Amino acid sequence: MRPEEYLIACRAIHIELERLANRVHELAKFRCADPSNYAFMNLMERQSELFDQLSELHDKASVEFKSSSRAPLV
Repeated sequence: MRPEEYLIACRAIHIELERLANRVHELAKFRCADPSNYAFMNLMERQSELFDQLSELHDKASVEFKSSSRAPLV
């Protein structure tokens, strides 16, 4: 994974997380952000998935960036 690919993937996840946060904010304003609301629970599930993806992306990038920094310069 190249650094540019990592940044693009991270940015896409952050954009979706921002949209989810705005939606949760709307639900909270109307007192609909509770476990009985399926829309709210779906948002929370998607948020959790995105955080997992972000974590996996960070782990993958960390391993690849560390190994590439140890490679001899040619």
